[in-house]
Amino acid sequence: MFVPCPPPGIVSLISLAVLSYERYSTMVAPTEADASNYRRISQGILLSWLYSLAWTLPPLFGWSKYGPEGPGTTCSVDWTAKTANSISYIICLFLFCLITPFLVIVFCYGKLLCAIRQVWTLKPQYMHT
Repeated sequence: MFVPCPPPGIVSLISLAVLSYERYSTMVAPTEADASNYRRISQGILLSWLYSLAWTLPPLFGWSKYGPEGPGTTCSVDWTAKTANSISYIICLFLFCLITPFLVIVFCYGKLLCAIRQVWTLKPQYMHT
């Protein structure tokens, strides 16, 4: 039986979302480095792989299907199928593996940029004292 590896694109985007959240949470509640930080990072990596695997497995159980892509040397989700089953899976992939991680990244880095801008505007005050 073919067991797919999570597509690198899904793993990469989820990992970037986890990384941006980690940076955001460090900014909101700074902590000192200790063993729990490494455990949290390991959990984030594991979470990103498990989440990606969870979205890779459904075609093996009947929700959409895999098929040859391009010249037939690789396989991917059958993007051309027009069944409700395939379309619903593609919509869910779009929402939960592209839009959601993207929104997490935008939110976290947006908050980070606001904090940097706030510090930047306070900087002249401190330089004159």
